[in-house]
Amino acid sequence: MEFNASPLIYTGLQGLFYVLLFVFVLHTLFLAYHWFTYGTSKHMSLLALALYLVGGAVLFLTFSVALQII
Repeated sequence: MEFNASPLIYTGLQGLFYVLLFVFVLHTLFLAYHWFTYGTSKHMSLLALALYLVGGAVLFLTFSVALQII
């Protein structure tokens, strides 16, 4: 009986992707709350949040394409 580690590794990487996505969403919620509550300018907070989300989207889309999840 031969052991094939490829599906196990792929499943682990998919799990890592979803865990990282969950942590990213939580981190974004905490950042947005603090930026909009304690920030001096709502405009700058919105700009920072948009840049943060675009950067995160690029990273997660790259990761998902590498895993071929989409």
